[in-house]
Amino acid sequence: MNILVVPTIRENCIAEFLDEWKYENFDEVVVVEDNPTKTFDINKKHHYSWKEIEEEWGKDSWIFSRRDSAIRSFGFWKAYQLGAKIIYTLDDDCYPLPDEYFTITHQHNLEDTPKWGELIVGLRTRGLPYFNIGTLPVVANVGLWTNIPDLDAVHQLTSPILDFKPDIKENRVMPHGQYFPFTGMNFCFTRDVTPMTYFPLMGEGQPYRRFDDIWFGIIFKKVCDHLNYYITCGHPFVEHKKASHPLVNLVKEAPGIQANETFWEIVDKIELTCKTPKDCMFEIGEGLYKEDDPYIKRLGEAITIWAGRF
Repeated sequence: MNILVVPTIRENCIAEFLDEWKYENFDEVVVVEDNPTKTFDINKKHHYSWKEIEEEWGKDSWIFSRRDSAIRSFGFWKAYQLGAKIIYTLDDDCYPLPDEYFTITHQHNLEDTPKWGELIVGLRTRGLPYFNIGTLPVVANVGLWTNIPDLDAVHQLTSPILDFKPDIKENRVMPHGQYFPFTGMNFCFTRDVTPMTYFPLMGEGQPYRRFDDIWFGIIFKKVCDHLNYYITCGHPFVEHKKASHPLVNLVKEAPGIQANETFWEIVDKIELTCKTPKDCMFEIGEGLYKEDDPYIKRLGEAITIWAGRF
């Protein structure tokens, strides 16, 4: 079962989004509206707001961010409950492109990424097997975007890029032991790693904003490397049509810029010994809870609560 999760706060935007994606091969769409209650009707049975989060998670509902796209993690949990085999997520200002074959391409990268790679792309150099090149255990594929790239606010202001067209012919396997800036705008993952897909606390009532997917990606990559799982990056592209205001983004990002310099170091030093995604997330949570920083400690508690629901 293919399930799409999308966070939103804008009725007009999500209506256009759902219309654009209606021909894609999704079995269900889970919409997480980032409002106290549902404020519009989009004719979707899996449409949730803070109210439903609080009803289902009770005293633990605080672990889901408010006024930040990190609230999408609740959608991941619902997709898992619905029996999703592959869970996809998009921002509500990302739209399909012709010839990208969104679900098919994502699924291909999850299931058919070869264990052998080319020495020179496009050239069959000596030694490459003809028949069995194996497959890697890929658990997540990160798709990219055209038009407006996912830049930070400083670069949006100083070096804006419009009509961006990435020149990527083949997906790449992200190297073991190396972190990268994960983007939540367009990616998918397999059901078994859902316990690893918690987006850290951001937005209302939190000291940081706009680092939810980045910090999620650090934790996710740390656990993937430990479990010998792989992440691929590249296709399918989507068109990113809208960009949030760079000055507004700068204000939101500013408190987290310094913290982002050290967050990965805190995660990187945690020693993992467990053999399942859920148990590794308990270890991440416990490791963060030992830190002195109040936010990091609180995040560790949230991750532990999240993992406990699987």
